Amino acid sequence: MANANETPLLRCKVSYAGTTHTINTEFIKDPYLAPMHDIGGRFSFKAVMVGANKKIAYIKLYAYLQGRELDFPIHQATYLKPIQVSKSMKALTPFNHLYAGEVERELQYQCFLGWNHK
Repeated sequence: MANANETPLLRCKVSYAGTTHTINTEFIKDPYLAPMHDIGGRFSFKAVMVGANKKIAYIKLYAYLQGRELDFPIHQATYLKPIQVSKSMKALTPFNHLYAGEVERELQYQCFLGWNHK
């Protein structure tokens, strides 16, 4: 169980073309306001964690292939309650490999969930 200063933290490691980005996500009330992260100018990744009072209602993960005018959704994963938060960061997702585009470029990601010690 968390102490008064801890909140859930979702940490995703997203890799493309030999570079890994770490995306940390905390609770958000409006999932449409969650930031979209550029991954190497080819992909976009968005992690959403909605909840209150240290309890997670749901987590959604989105991956997009960037286009000239629009980003194209290539992956969406949903995790619903009950979602248990561990004392230490533990894997929430498997290690995912996504392929998209004319030459099937590869995006990899894995997300971990734990308590954010503030």
